[in-house]
Parts: sequence; structure tokens; C-alpha cells
Amino acid sequence: MKKLLLSILGCGVLASCASSSGVVPMGQDTYMVARSLKSIRGDSGRVKAEAIREANEFCLKQGKVMKIIDTNQKDMQPFRSDAQAEIQFMCLDPNDPRLK
Repeated sequence: MKKLLLSILGCGVLASCASSSGVVPMGQDTYMVARSLKSIRGDSGRVKAEAIREANEFCLKQGKVMKIIDTNQKDMQPFRSDAQAEIQFMCLDPNDPRLK
């Protein structure tokens, strides 16, 4: 019984928990996604990649192409902060000259 309890607790400690703001409108065709990850290995690059995937899927559902405007990211600091990333992006028509 003791080993089972320790195994369950160990899994909980090693698991990661991600959260997302979802896509937030910022203006005409401009949006933001913020994500964070609670984990022992809090790599902001992984969090940023997930935010980019979320943004890209959002634009594709509209038949548009994503263009990243700005990104910010911060690695996890043990017992202080989660790994974080934020991207600002536009969803543009494939022929929009702003894609070039």
C-alpha cells in the first residue's frame, strides 16, 4: 500500500500541466495567445511551439495564413515561475501583400 501511494504521488510530481489563454483578439486581424507550463523541465521553447500551433490552427480554420508579429518567452525558474510564451500574430488571406 505504501509503495502504491508513493508511486501515485511521484507521478503527480513529474506530470506537467499546461494552460492557454486561448486566442485573444487584439485588433483588426490581429490576435494573441499566451501559454504556460508547470513542469520540472519547463522549457519555454516547447511552450512557444504549442502557442504557434494553436495560432496556426486558428488561422487555418478561417482559411487564412498566420503571420507572427512578435513573440516573448521565459524559461521556468524552479519554485518561482512557470515556463511562459506569448505570441502576437495576424490571420491574413493567402494573397495579402503583408505576408511578404
